[in-house]
Amino acid sequence: MKLRKRLGIWLSLALVASLLGCSSSTVKTDGGTAGATYKIGVDLELTGGSSVWGVPQKNAIEMLVKEINEKGGINGVPIELIVYDNESSETQALIVAKKMVEQDQVLAIIGGGTTPTTMPIVPYVTQQQVPLVSVGSGDGITSPVNEREWIFKTPSNNQDIAKSIVSFLKQKGKTSVAFLSMNNAYGESGKQAFEALAKEEGIAIIAAEKFGAGDKDMKPQLTNIKAKNPDAIIVWAIPPSASIVNRNFWELKMDQMLIYSAGAGANAFIDLAGKEAAEGTYIASGKVWVADQLESNDPQQSLLTKYVKDYESSFQTGVSPIDGMAYDAALLVTKAIEMSTENVTRQSIRDNLEKIQGLVGATGIFNMSPNDHTGLKPEDVIILQVQNGEWVIAK
Repeated sequence: MKLRKRLGIWLSLALVASLLGCSSSTVKTDGGTAGATYKIGVDLELTGGSSVWGVPQKNAIEMLVKEINEKGGINGVPIELIVYDNESSETQALIVAKKMVEQDQVLAIIGGGTTPTTMPIVPYVTQQQVPLVSVGSGDGITSPVNEREWIFKTPSNNQDIAKSIVSFLKQKGKTSVAFLSMNNAYGESGKQAFEALAKEEGIAIIAAEKFGAGDKDMKPQLTNIKAKNPDAIIVWAIPPSASIVNRNFWELKMDQMLIYSAGAGANAFIDLAGKEAAEGTYIASGKVWVADQLESNDPQQSLLTKYVKDYESSFQTGVSPIDGMAYDAALLVTKAIEMSTENVTRQSIRDNLEKIQGLVGATGIFNMSPNDHTGLKPEDVIILQVQNGEWVIAK
């Protein structure tokens, strides 16, 4: 009897220890027991063709989370990042997302870093009811919003980017353009947005060309455009493809106004194109690159100044709008967790993301709502130009 009693006590103690051990590593996903950390998944392009985006994005996210944790976490609970490389692959992006949700039990996911790597994730996280904040730019990521209840993004909508470009073209008296884009969801989304606004404003698209994300030479498309002699060329692409276009444009001795969508906004853009080739090029972008050129009364000036200083000192490299978008994704998710107070669940994060108002980020000022899962405005996009190898506010 004594032996049985001792065994019973040992088994009870073992069970309690086991339960305590589980409690210390679990997190709330659907209202369960609070755990030692709040897990956030990061699904980015750390290798492959889009790694020029993914690596700095990862840096920016980790920088913000480190700062939060050093201050005691959120409501006393630290953030734990679960980071995976999607290898710039649409298939791998979904595999990674499933692993985060089903094995790692993350509360939310940041990613993918591009439109093509985000779109395969959307149906899955919607079905699983996991909030996702994408760093991809395509409007289809968050639209139609009634089908994207769990999906948010930080880059400006293509419509806002297109509006900025069209306004600049009108300001400069340009009436005819060629449109050159990547043959994927990002390029198509941009084309549709730009075409609609250009037509409304009387700007004629006299040539339209596409290229593959892995293409290394866009001279055939540019040669066709050169023959049409447009006033300007609009390019919807990301590096390294965007930089190849710029290089080929310069090699063909073309002299039209060359304007890029925000997707080209990686630091690698100028380096890959070459400073001589990039000189004079325009981009519709956020304000990260020109933080030191902003007026003191600009609502983003203070945050951007700190962001630039912190990032450059942490990673010994310059900032870009691309890493700023990822910083904002982490800013939104952590803000939604903070707003949840002690009841942090996937549902509470989703609900609070829709309630975020007036949150100053690197990309713009976020005002989310049930009808707007991006929360930015056209005025968050400005036109920049390369002058002497540096981006400046275009005049």
